[in-house]
Amino acid sequence: MITSEVIVSTVLAAGLVGAGSCFAAQVESEGDGLHPRDLSPVTRLSVPKHAPVEIVRDGKARAVVYVADPAGRKDWTPKRKGERRSTLRRLVDELDDTIRLSTGAALEFVTNAPPAGRAAIVIGDCEETRKAGIDAGKLPPEGFEVRTASNRVYLVGSTQALPPGIDLTGDGTAWAVADFLERFVDVRWYWPTAVGGRTITPRDTLTVPAAHYSDAPAFRQREYHPVEGWKLPSRVHPSDNVNLPFAPGAIPDGVMAIDMASYLPLVRGGNSWPYKLKCHEPQNLQGLPQAYRDENADMFELKDDGTRNFRMFCYSSQKALDYLLAGCERTWDQNKGASWVTATCVTVSPGDSRVECHCPDCLKTIAAGGGGIDGTSRVLALFVKRMCEAVKARWPDKKVIYLPYWNYQECPKDVDYPDNLTIMVAMTTYPLQLSVQPENFEEALERIRVWRGKSSTPITTWDYCVAWSYGAYQYPHVIRDHHKAIKGLVAGTFINGWTLGEWTITAPSLYVWMKALWNPELDVDDVFDEMCSRLYGKAGGTVRELMQMETDLWENGAWRTERVKVPGGWAVPESLFPRVWTPEIAQQMTVLRDRALVELADDPVGRQRFLYWTWTFDAFLKDVEKHAQKE
Repeated sequence: MITSEVIVSTVLAAGLVGAGSCFAAQVESEGDGLHPRDLSPVTRLSVPKHAPVEIVRDGKARAVVYVADPAGRKDWTPKRKGERRSTLRRLVDELDDTIRLSTGAALEFVTNAPPAGRAAIVIGDCEETRKAGIDAGKLPPEGFEVRTASNRVYLVGSTQALPPGIDLTGDGTAWAVADFLERFVDVRWYWPTAVGGRTITPRDTLTVPAAHYSDAPAFRQREYHPVEGWKLPSRVHPSDNVNLPFAPGAIPDGVMAIDMASYLPLVRGGNSWPYKLKCHEPQNLQGLPQAYRDENADMFELKDDGTRNFRMFCYSSQKALDYLLAGCERTWDQNKGASWVTATCVTVSPGDSRVECHCPDCLKTIAAGGGGIDGTSRVLALFVKRMCEAVKARWPDKKVIYLPYWNYQECPKDVDYPDNLTIMVAMTTYPLQLSVQPENFEEALERIRVWRGKSSTPITTWDYCVAWSYGAYQYPHVIRDHHKAIKGLVAGTFINGWTLGEWTITAPSLYVWMKALWNPELDVDDVFDEMCSRLYGKAGGTVRELMQMETDLWENGAWRTERVKVPGGWAVPESLFPRVWTPEIAQQMTVLRDRALVELADDPVGRQRFLYWTWTFDAFLKDVEKHAQKE
């Protein structure tokens, strides 16, 4: 028999378990185990009456796994070289792996529906799940239902069709598997597994009590960039000229890269929102034939020296409008395609720089709009209105999606649009980490409300989590509160990251961000409590104290009394550093860091995780000293 002690030693050797989890007690006290304190609530449905479903008993598998959805089956392989497996297959693999590591039992995967007398986990919509009363076609996009029956655990996601030809994720069944693993197998994924971010609770018996519930995302767009991750060694923040080495032991042997593509599905990163922006498109304007550019020079931005900027349209030009509409015609009428058009919408998103056209029409509109950002915003607003009118006349079922950005961020309140506009708002002036300042928080919400008033649908946002400092800071409460405030106004967020620093020193906050995009009804203090307990064992209390200090310094620090804004940009200013981290603060943090390392001396797994999270600590201390010498 495989005992709990054997499983503990095996899983510890694999670097996958966090000590101190109280999940078993929670299940016993809460009956169905649906509300571990660090997870968001689900919608409870009528619970069937039957004995608990035995998945594993005394280290021996009792249940089999039947994957009804072909995309999740073990025999499914990528069709092209380099093509990734489906999100569902990723979660099915995770189910296989984590149950084996937790219990020591390898579940059998069967190709046909098992007999009623054999316990089984059934994944995906099929005749049996429909007979059990799960109508996958009525579940909302990305929604799922978990239902048990005698000898059965059903994990079924929505089968609602999403628009074709767009990179969307209708992964409700995958999210059902992820939720099952969190609530009943007690798995957490705080950052990528290869660097210690997964925790698994060892047990020799796994049973699932009678349960019936459903869930769906509060926000249908939940994307993080860069999805490909980073090679090691890596930079901490964009201004670094060299890669910062990790401390010995921080990165397990053989790990050469941090892969986010395999991690993000575990925290339900995805996008089922049908209106997808094509950022800064079209991007190949300067590649147009010279003869075409010469003949249509007035289609392009006029510089102050009288020459044309062939990388940017003139947004007063009818020819620029016609160029974008020609792409719509090729896509929607001729099935040929254009890079700025999807099956549902056409993008208006200027190139990645300021709009600065000096043609008479643009200058006149800028002056009428009050000059500066207000004036340039009016130029784009009127162009978008003309685009909406033209699209509505020819393709009434399509939308125009617009990204206000750079020096055209404002929303002219006197410009109204047809009912086919949708918006993605770039939070450049108010990146979420700066919304810890109440004024920024409220102004960011007001910008969202104003643009939502012009849009025919809930809008989306383009936000920033870019690491800017070696100093660690956390902002979980503002993440939660922001997403509570925008629920119903916003359909989701594209999180624009850049470097590995975001998923090391601020990984606790980024984990909360991904969870809040699924459901902001989250107790983030409980999330941090559980995180520290699971990841750091005996040092959990000390690490929690350090994490709380990082949170208080940022969310409640004295620096917040002086307004910090970054108009037209997203990097937190370096000048803020000495106002947040004084030498006295650094000394207190060092005491906690050193104490945690002592407490982790006989815990190699916890120590690796701690060294990964505190990657920048020594470099941070040098920065504190440097800034102190300047004072």
